[in-house]
Amino acid sequence: MTVVGVGNYSASAVYQLESGIERMNTMIHGKVWTGETQQAALMQEYLSLPAIVWYVIFAVMLVALLIGLCWNAFITAPLTIGRNRYLMENRQSPAPLGTTTTVFRYPYLNLVKVSFLVSLKILLGCILFLIPGIYWAYCYKMVPYLLAENPYMSTVRAMELSREMMMGEKWHAFVLQLSFIGWLILCSFTFGIGLFFLEPYYQATMAELYAALRSKAFAMNLTDASELGGFVRH
Repeated sequence: MTVVGVGNYSASAVYQLESGIERMNTMIHGKVWTGETQQAALMQEYLSLPAIVWYVIFAVMLVALLIGLCWNAFITAPLTIGRNRYLMENRQSPAPLGTTTTVFRYPYLNLVKVSFLVSLKILLGCILFLIPGIYWAYCYKMVPYLLAENPYMSTVRAMELSREMMMGEKWHAFVLQLSFIGWLILCSFTFGIGLFFLEPYYQATMAELYAALRSKAFAMNLTDASELGGFVRH
């Protein structure tokens, strides 16, 4: 054999050995990720889906979004308003726990309407630009408390009064909420059990924030006793 012949034989043997190893790895581990090539192929596969599939996906997402908004408006928001009323009444004297469900009486539908429209505006702000959604969330933070005190308040008036009450107070409210992060981290080490103690403390703090902003609104003549008559138990 010549030197060249030995070289050719060695290269062929190495190639066959490498091919055998690659096939064995494929059989054991499956196809190996090759980076951008497979990523581009996967993206192309998604883009090549029929238009009807995208319509179905969009329709399902839209329905899920509407169901979430309705659930919030008809169930979650009224219970939140009832909880706020319970907390505000409890500041004056011990209140019955049944206060939280009194919102399901008349004018329950007004609470649903106001809550739905406010949530919809905040959601649209988050979907479109995010920042407006966060800004509006703080602007209308007092709406559930206003409805707890006056369930007959209209959507426009509730949003307007809440916006006026939060004028210059959004950053303070944000910092107040931020102060609970340490407690949340500690609660994570208790597998969520600590939240049963932290949540009442947090909600009572938010109730005190509303009481302070309510006093400020009266001092600035933004409202009066005919609109916010206090949390008198009926």
